[in-house]
Amino acid sequence: MDENSPIAPQILKEVILFIEQANAGRLNRNLRGMLLTVLMVQKDGYCFDMDDLLVDLSYLFNLLDVIDGG
Repeated sequence: MDENSPIAPQILKEVILFIEQANAGRLNRNLRGMLLTVLMVQKDGYCFDMDDLLVDLSYLFNLLDVIDGG
C-alpha cells in the first residue's frame, strides 16, 4: 500500500474484507427496501437528519452497485 495514502491502512483492510466477503447485491437490495419501508411507515418525527442520511446512503448505494458489478 502507498505510504502516502490519505486512507488509513486499517480502513483499506476493512473495505477490502467487505468487498471480498459481503454479498453487496443482497445488502444493496435489503438496505433500499428497508429505507423505503421506513419512509412509508414513519412519515415524520425522525430522530436524525433525513437529508444527510439520504445523501450518505446514496453514496453507499453507488458503492454497492459498483462492488456488485452494476
